[in-house]
Amino acid sequence: MLLGIQKTSLVDYPGRVSAVLFTAGCGLRCPYCHNPDLVSPSGAEGPLASIDEALAFLETRKAVLSGVVISGGEPTMHDGLPELASAIRGLGLAVKLDTNGTRPDRIAPVAADYVAMDLKTAPRRYPELWPGAPPDAAEIIARGVAAVRASGADYEFRITCAPGVFAEADARAVAELLEPGDAVFLQRYRPGRVLDAAWAAGVSPYTEARLEGLLAIVREAAPRARLRGH
Repeated sequence: MLLGIQKTSLVDYPGRVSAVLFTAGCGLRCPYCHNPDLVSPSGAEGPLASIDEALAFLETRKAVLSGVVISGGEPTMHDGLPELASAIRGLGLAVKLDTNGTRPDRIAPVAADYVAMDLKTAPRRYPELWPGAPPDAAEIIARGVAAVRASGADYEFRITCAPGVFAEADARAVAELLEPGDAVFLQRYRPGRVLDAAWAAGVSPYTEARLEGLLAIVREAAPRARLRGH
């Protein structure tokens, strides 16, 4: 497992100053992905570190940091993830896992202190984003949601309101997965350097009114839901 390293983040781990470790490879192909270099298992542009190098870096920063985010790509694709998380905790740092939930059986073994799972669209639509998706893709996503809740970690579900991917019907379908106690954050799609170049200039973010409408649907199941940044 090779890792990209963001040395410091004030926003990726709620309430903590963190470093972010990025793993390469993801089973999904979301056109609006802002980490396109990490979708392929070949990894990101720029230098990548081995696990030993990443841990050595964290050792030098542990007096400044209070947490480490393991993100991607999709971290649960990698067999050594639980061992990496354990080594980070051995440095006295809390661990946050970012996941898309497509490998639900690999969430609990990480024993993360915080888990953030992305919900992309209605479960039945996941094959649109998941090349070679198994026939039970929708059930896998539901199991991912359940695994996050059962992990014992603090958690949140994140939804990028990507036009054509997450609309009102999708919000109602996703709401069926949610419970009143869930922390849920909706966030606006942001144009920029993304996996599908056609999205960079050809897709406009939802208006504030449209976002509020999607939020209202989600809040019917999860009253704590809110727009990130609001």
